[in-house]
Amino acid sequence: MSNKTLVSVLSGLLALAIGLYFGLRPKAEGYPLAGYTFQTPQGASLDLGALQGKTVVINFWATWCPPCVEEMPELDALYPQLQAQQVELIGIAIDSPSNVAQFLEKTPVSYPIVLAGMGGTELGKALGNTQGGLPFTVILDENGNQILKEAGRIHMNTITDALAR
Repeated sequence: MSNKTLVSVLSGLLALAIGLYFGLRPKAEGYPLAGYTFQTPQGASLDLGALQGKTVVINFWATWCPPCVEEMPELDALYPQLQAQQVELIGIAIDSPSNVAQFLEKTPVSYPIVLAGMGGTELGKALGNTQGGLPFTVILDENGNQILKEAGRIHMNTITDALAR
């Protein structure tokens, strides 16, 4: 076997091993956000697993999604009310960092945004977004139990009603 063939075979095996590790590794048992850490547009990282113990509203969105863009100012207006109730709101961008940065310059929001790119679809599917559509909103209680799962544009009273239950 030539060195070139050997390098090709070893490269293929390494790629397969990496794919299997990241694709088939089990997620942490229990809290559904454990094991998910994403960068913010400001360059910091946010470990979603650290939100365990808090009620969390998670909104998956993208800059190219008109209903996502429509609901963001409403989510931003709701955020202070959520904070007063000790509820966290996280926007998970299924988009490129440059698109998100440009969008947030024009439409700033006060709640945390993380850059998940297409990798965020894995988390969305784990939380029940089997079709992968956007926007998608989930509310988790402090133990990670789903209070609400909503595909499509969400209305703020849907969030407040779910939290009141």
